[in-house]
Amino acid sequence: MIAAERGYDKYSFLPGGSPYFDLKATLHLLISEKRWSSLKLAAEDMLAVYPQSAMAWFSLGLAQSKQGFYADAVTNLKKALYHNPDMVSVSFQLGNASYYQKEYTKAIHYYEDALQKGMNTHYLHYNMANAWLKIHHHDAAIKAYLRSLSICHEFTPAAYGLFRVYFVKHDYQNAVSALRPVISDEKLPHYLFAQAKLLYQNEPEINNHKLREAHRLLSCAIDLDADFAQAYYERAYINSKLNDLSGFARDRNTAFGLSPQLREGHVFNLFSSQSL
Repeated sequence: MIAAERGYDKYSFLPGGSPYFDLKATLHLLISEKRWSSLKLAAEDMLAVYPQSAMAWFSLGLAQSKQGFYADAVTNLKKALYHNPDMVSVSFQLGNASYYQKEYTKAIHYYEDALQKGMNTHYLHYNMANAWLKIHHHDAAIKAYLRSLSICHEFTPAAYGLFRVYFVKHDYQNAVSALRPVISDEKLPHYLFAQAKLLYQNEPEINNHKLREAHRLLSCAIDLDADFAQAYYERAYINSKLNDLSGFARDRNTAFGLSPQLREGHVFNLFSSQSL
């Protein structure tokens, strides 16, 4: 092994130590430092000497996955699993690589395999929930997000994921409740408001489905803060796009009553000529 040329010379052989354990220690150090290019080279060097090393195949597959070479990663991670069927990290990383290849059913299979082997982390359940959500198994996704949050109560990505799936199911009360552990009651209406605008703001054409979703988010924000003038104002705009002129007039007037400065805006200017 030409360690210096490989870029990990400081992890060369321990004095009087075993080459196998020294190489294995090198892999662990490179993984901890997230040096994926060096990890790939070190794994290849170890495989040249120890071709049956599950750790070396795992490290090679992990490095390839982190570099975006998912098909190669799956191939080599499977070799690691062949040499050590009980290596739980291999199953987890196979799930990740499969997910990134959009093979969500396979990803779930590997995540469940990791779970059966003893892995029970919030990341595992979160990743599994995302895979369930991708194939529209909403109830399974909810259970997995909840398991993730039961392990780590303030794991924000799982809370946001749970919010999304409840929202897709039109369960708006639980959708809002899902965010409470990670967003304060004071900030929650503003978060819902921002998410609503993201749904339609950059759309090149009017998308009624996204407008209705945004309408529901704004309604949730208003339920939480009845004096949220900007939310009424945006909902008035959406009502206008959905041809709900009475809803437009009602929300516009409420917004202007709460915040008169909102009169200078696209909704008012666009519809000022209409007798509403």
